[in-house]
Amino acid sequence: MGTVGRSVSLSYFHVDWSAAETAFVARSDQYPGLVARDEWSSLAAVDSLIELIERQRWHGHSSDRPAA
Repeated sequence: MGTVGRSVSLSYFHVDWSAAETAFVARSDQYPGLVARDEWSSLAAVDSLIELIERQRWHGHSSDRPAA
């Protein structure tokens, strides 16, 4: 995972086991549209959620991107 230059701070998140998806599902009330899943690890689901948030924030702030 690369450094985005800003940290992600989640004040609250949920990780639940979903029998229907046979995976741990992580979500945050701060980012309701983002959901991450991992079939083996709840921590991996949270890590994936953080990566999704970082990617969304990176793409949402094109002025923060380095010049090509």
